[in-house]
Amino acid sequence: MIVEQKVYRCTKCGGTNIVRNGHNSSGNPKYLCKDCRASRVLEPKIRYTEEQKEMILKAYKERASMRAIERIFGVSRKTLSSWIKKKSKAYQN
Repeated sequence: MIVEQKVYRCTKCGGTNIVRNGHNSSGNPKYLCKDCRASRVLEPKIRYTEEQKEMILKAYKERASMRAIERIFGVSRKTLSSWIKKKSKAYQN
C-alpha cells in the first residue's frame, strides 16, 4: 500500500505548524497557523482563469446587468465588482 502525505505550509509565514480550524461558508476547510495565528483556506474550490474573467468582463462592458452575469456565469456580484474596480485602476495607471 502506498501512502502519500501532504505537507501544508502557511500562506502568510510559510510555517508548517498548521491545524484544521472548521469550514468557511463554501464548505472549504480552514486552517489555523499556530505560529502567526493566521486563519486561511489553503485550497479554495472556485478559481477563475484569466480567459474566463475577460469573457465575463466583456459581457459586463456590453451592458449586461450584474444580476444577469451572476445568473449566467455563476459569479457573485461582489466578486464581479472587485474585478471591475481592479480593471479600472489598471486603466488609470
